[in-house]
Amino acid sequence: MKEDVAIEVSDVSMHFNMASERVESLKEYFVKAVKRELFFNDFIAVDHVSFTIKKGEVFGIVGTNGSGKSTMLKMISGIMEPTSGTIRTNGTIAPLIELGAGFDGELTARENIFLNGAILGYEKEFIEEQLFSIVDFAELWDFLDMPIKNYSSGMVARIAFAIATVVKPDILIVDEILAVGDFLFQQKCEKRIKDLMAEGVTVVIVSHSIDQIESLCDRVLWLEKSKMKMIGNTFDVCNAYRNLQNQKEHQVEKEYQIVAHEKCSVCGETVDFRNEPGMTYMTEAFCAHCGATIRVSDMMKTYLSHVMKIEDSSLSQQRGKFEQMKVFLTSNRGALPAFFSQFRMFTCMDGSFAERCGKLGQEEFYAGLDGAYDLMCVEELLICVPHAEWVLQKLAGHLKENGVMLVTLHLYEGEKTELDKKTKNRLFWNGAQIVNKWGEADITDIFARAGLKAEKYQGHQWYEKEEMIKFDTQYDKIVSTHPFYFYKFNTWTIVATKS
Repeated sequence: MKEDVAIEVSDVSMHFNMASERVESLKEYFVKAVKRELFFNDFIAVDHVSFTIKKGEVFGIVGTNGSGKSTMLKMISGIMEPTSGTIRTNGTIAPLIELGAGFDGELTARENIFLNGAILGYEKEFIEEQLFSIVDFAELWDFLDMPIKNYSSGMVARIAFAIATVVKPDILIVDEILAVGDFLFQQKCEKRIKDLMAEGVTVVIVSHSIDQIESLCDRVLWLEKSKMKMIGNTFDVCNAYRNLQNQKEHQVEKEYQIVAHEKCSVCGETVDFRNEPGMTYMTEAFCAHCGATIRVSDMMKTYLSHVMKIEDSSLSQQRGKFEQMKVFLTSNRGALPAFFSQFRMFTCMDGSFAERCGKLGQEEFYAGLDGAYDLMCVEELLICVPHAEWVLQKLAGHLKENGVMLVTLHLYEGEKTELDKKTKNRLFWNGAQIVNKWGEADITDIFARAGLKAEKYQGHQWYEKEEMIKFDTQYDKIVSTHPFYFYKFNTWTIVATKS
């Protein structure tokens, strides 16, 4: 086993014997056994699977229910022995599988912490030292001496996760644990996993959330009905897996609102861009193949045609041109970061939408940006920062000469977009308050003062100018009828070049 390899799975299979008939009692079982009348069906959970995971890699496993994902994790963790083949690991393993298994419902949370810690191999003295940090992370001080049978499943998961991650392992095994608990706990768990990843821990993660896999993983394995269907970079495998929904035998029976049928400038497929049924506006339709919004597809189409001078193409088709480029994105989920994550010189912002908006307004954030970038994509965030011109100037300082900044903005066809004129009213979007200060200024002048030459290109035109919202006169009506009514806008991309 090579020194840089964390996990090596070689031709592994896992078989289970499933009884072909029901046996009502132990006596009946022995009688049938003696008469050799017990028959079993051979169920193959994992069928001749091989792959290697390098140290420090974040490796995802996807697949439909019953495809062998959890079984594979249990074999890697040592919980199960494979029927055939070999699995070799290099380092200590922390398995986050079936959180709460091994807890005693009659014992208190405090007692279960020591019990579960012992099961995981921790000494009593170590748990005593770490008790504060475990309970503090789980945020369950008020319930520490309550029997755990009175806990909700989310509360049990909090304690189990805190115990399992109290030390830094060499290999972290994660099986759908981020689907447990409230969204704040999920964010907290995801942050701790990212912290471990930053410290070089090898992570193997199973999740039904493709967005989660795309945002966390370097490579992905697709298991389907026990067999290895595909393995490779996150963008390609997740797109192939996502495309199951478009195949007739897997289609969900519901009518999508088809907004457009055209080539996606991210994945290169000619597909439907669609919304859920009943959606009011057309601006955020998603590619049925890779999940890119039509606005992002317009942005990359503009970049390829007006900057790279390549018509009718996509990022996937021009993959080689990005291998040596330094790229920075303000978004951290979706098709765009999933595509660029396969390249080593890629950076994206961490945090929720509101947190990322806040970071753009902080001087220390820019001190942490690494070097000069060839390409910066600023999606949406500039509508939610209080000093857009200052932010542009700071971002421009991290562009290379002749580097390009792509900006998508909600432009209201000449209408004034200074939304905070009525201080008693506040409009929120994705958890961030909109405090846009663009006003009626010529947007190209604002970019020019930041040292950028800007051109504005229209993508899809969804609405006529007279349909656009007049915020000054209709604000009260808008927020009382539909909180996102301001969302009615046409697709625009600003291409700003540093020269």
